[in-house]
Amino acid sequence: MHDQGGSLWLKLAGDGDKAVVVFLGEPHPREVCFVDGKYVEFDDKLKAQGLKPSLRVALNVALFDSKEVKVLEQGVMFFKDLVRVREKYGLEKWAFEIQRHGAAKDPKTTYSILPEHQLSVEQQKAFQALPQHDLAKLYSGEGDDKGNSLDSFDKKADAKGDGTILPNVAQGIVTALKALPREATDRFLQKFGIQRIKELPTSQVEKARAFVEQLQTESAAPAADETEVDPFA
Repeated sequence: MHDQGGSLWLKLAGDGDKAVVVFLGEPHPREVCFVDGKYVEFDDKLKAQGLKPSLRVALNVALFDSKEVKVLEQGVMFFKDLVRVREKYGLEKWAFEIQRHGAAKDPKTTYSILPEHQLSVEQQKAFQALPQHDLAKLYSGEGDDKGNSLDSFDKKADAKGDGTILPNVAQGIVTALKALPREATDRFLQKFGIQRIKELPTSQVEKARAFVEQLQTESAAPAADETEVDPFA
């Protein structure tokens, strides 16, 4: 139903393609121009060439069935529709079906957004606690000639030179665990043999994310009081 060719992108490539998602976090708008088959940031150089910018908005979305967090990028019309949907339903309270109407490369393609599943309070907490992609850092790295794809960014975001995860990746796990009972954090620390989240080895990131999802399915209660050693420090 949706293209999984890129590990971070959520793409609806063909007419009728659809996905059911929960919107997360804040949108990341940017002014771009379509040059040589791709969107590039609008700057003074492009302005001098007589080109005009258009608005593109990136959003974190979680697939309803798998809770996998993807990046959805759309234009201004989609974003205006999303604002109207938010005002009527509240984005955190529903899972929405997004459907493409138009063939590949059809300039008249549109997208519909319809409420699909109303979320319980527990489901809302679980989805909003999912680790999100840092959209600002993601797009700031697009000009890197050594790896300008989202797949490349995904790998960079999980690792740094000293063998432990980057702060923004650790913060995503911290946010997820803080939404759970303290017992969940203790189980996480014990499983990976660490005292603080930031000590998690790079090689364990994917296993850690999977274990957090397991903990989220078991409970979505607020985190309890801190212990003597603060694992989030």
